[in-house]
Amino acid sequence: MRFEVSLVVRVSRDKAYSTYTDFESMQRWSRQKHGMKVSRREGNTVYLEGTSGGRTRAREMKLFPPERVESEGKTRFTRIRSVVRFEEVPEGTRVSASMDVQLKGRWSWILKTQGKAESESSAMGELNSFAKYVEGLP
Repeated sequence: MRFEVSLVVRVSRDKAYSTYTDFESMQRWSRQKHGMKVSRREGNTVYLEGTSGGRTRAREMKLFPPERVESEGKTRFTRIRSVVRFEEVPEGTRVSASMDVQLKGRWSWILKTQGKAESESSAMGELNSFAKYVEGLP
């Protein structure tokens, strides 16, 4: 299952990127990720731990400032790879999130048909929350 969502935030690309990669502050705007903490850093890779969807999750984030953030995480039933891009546009910054979700297990065929619309909606909600937060910063 693959999809992409995007929107324009009315801030500079540097501000959008630095706010998005302030992982400890992520819980201020994210509806899904709470208590995210950096467990370690190695070069351009950041390892996060926190709660998402009521469960403890670990994520690996590769940083490519100020253009993109690539992440990978997995649960019992999924493996998720995502890329968040930051592109300068006349109105500010276009933030685009593309996700590749691999579903595992015998229930995956059910989740595939019902999950794509919900996943796109959830990702768009995250971008909208991020936009509201970053545009409200001084």
